[in-house]
Amino acid sequence: MTTYVAKRTGQMILIIFLISVFTFLLVSMIPGDPVYAMLGSEISQEEYDRVFYELKLDQPVIQRYFSWLFGAVRGDWGQSTQFHMPTLDVLMERVPITLFFSLSAFVISIPLGILFGVISAVHRGKTADTVVTLIANITACLPQFWIALLVMYIFAMKLGWLPSYGFTWFSQDPVMGIKQTIMPLFCLALGGIATTTRQTRSSMLEVIRQDYVRTARSKGLSRKKVIYLHALKNALIPVITILGMRLGSMLAGSMFVESVFNIPGMGSLFVKAIQSRDIPVVQACVLVTALVSCIINLLTDILYAVVDPRVRFE
Repeated sequence: MTTYVAKRTGQMILIIFLISVFTFLLVSMIPGDPVYAMLGSEISQEEYDRVFYELKLDQPVIQRYFSWLFGAVRGDWGQSTQFHMPTLDVLMERVPITLFFSLSAFVISIPLGILFGVISAVHRGKTADTVVTLIANITACLPQFWIALLVMYIFAMKLGWLPSYGFTWFSQDPVMGIKQTIMPLFCLALGGIATTTRQTRSSMLEVIRQDYVRTARSKGLSRKKVIYLHALKNALIPVITILGMRLGSMLAGSMFVESVFNIPGMGSLFVKAIQSRDIPVVQACVLVTALVSCIINLLTDILYAVVDPRVRFE
């Protein structure tokens, strides 16, 4: 296991390095003058020259990349031209909010998705299976931004029960924090519940037909023990893959949800940075997203061995 983790960590570092190269080159090849794109054309020559040399645009692309890379390793991710402050400080304000919504939605969606999937599989062909499968299929096809607009229209504009924008930490104002969290969290968790439900149902239907499940039943074990102690554990292997992918997609999906509800997270920051062509922030957001995704994939692979001891890493 130690050798495997070390190997995957090395692969993760290589992947992040390649993503950083690709992102830096892609941003550098965008047509137009980056200084005018960021600050507009109505700036003085002194302001233009200052930003031009801050971004080191007078240097070759390769030299600029390695200069940025060595600075990023030391914690210097450049200066945000949009916020006029260090990029790392901007991220430290936004990343916790995005992680809060993504992890909260993940924690909510996974147990519910597994539960609904088990119920659907155990009652296959019955009313419960039909209802759960229908709702899961419909929900999985709905875009998150459309769901966000729908719930905002109903609960904020029509009923007036919840605020339509903003974010407040619970430590600052518990009541307002809960109100501002309900709709975004619902939008992020809904897709996760649907995806997990469908995958769990498929895995359970395959597992409950196995010989060892029939043997467990013939020994007199209760139905709950057979389902939750024997069948479910073996059915979780393919579900784990979906869980890792789902957590990564929640981070990406938060961009739409945060933009709709005007939440100051990393998703909305990324969108605004692209619009204003804030190059240091764009590069930092891509790297942070890639790093989180790689860590999630590593943890997913390790979790295989925890759930199923038959899995061995060579």
